Amino acid sequence: MGLFTNNKKPCPICGQGTPRLLATEIAGDVPLCSDCSIKISMETSRIKNLTLEGLKEHLSRREENANCIKNIFRPNKTYEIGWTHLNIDEANRLFTIPLNMCGDTKNPPVFKFDELMGYELEEENCVIERFNKGDMAPQCTPMFYTPVPQFGYDPKEEPENISRDFRLNLYLTNPCWDKVESSGGSATGNRNNFQWDYNKHLGKLRIVTTALAMMIGVGTTGGNGVQSSAGSIAEDLKKFKDLLDGDIITQEEFDAKKKQILGI
Repeated sequence: MGLFTNNKKPCPICGQGTPRLLATEIAGDVPLCSDCSIKISMETSRIKNLTLEGLKEHLSRREENANCIKNIFRPNKTYEIGWTHLNIDEANRLFTIPLNMCGDTKNPPVFKFDELMGYELEEENCVIERFNKGDMAPQCTPMFYTPVPQFGYDPKEEPENISRDFRLNLYLTNPCWDKVESSGGSATGNRNNFQWDYNKHLGKLRIVTTALAMMIGVGTTGGNGVQSSAGSIAEDLKKFKDLLDGDIITQEEFDAKKKQILGI
């Protein structure tokens, strides 16, 4: 323990020894102990500029955040995003996306609806959907998957594996976070079944982005309110997506119903 801890450079918050290697540092190259550094929840680039007073103020806000999660935040809607979730408290107009980069994962930052300025959904680092406060509707630029030709296919061959990675970026006006990035998971399969998995995975992400758009305010000029319940709209979309996945309705019928639900 002593070999990796520098007691000559104590943590300015609690007085414990700090790591000799890869210590989190605030302004003036002042290192923090591991217990205090994990409590920080802000973009990494901002930590280096924190003064001691700024750090103390931030840790105080983190305690308020923990109190909010314990006593106020009551999510009534949860949507899967890759390996994490979007948790929405419609009554209090709050939401969280627990991420490892947010410090203590048991105390994820709670954001207000009004702090959410926009989002981007990326596929293989290309933006396929974006929405910003003030927009009338999400802007979609889907990528096109070209199936591998089946001519001359030998059934004895191992099917070629195909994968597409997704990422969801949220843009915020928050004291600690301008942008939050979350993996959107991957669509994976071979050339025989990839299209089905791709459509299913993207459909789940579209339900998430629909909820986000309604939190921002679809069809509003100022984004001051949610026209309709983000949860109920996303649930309606999910019902029709299940019908599409079950081959009960066509893609064209689903797209038409989505426009009707969103009012676009």
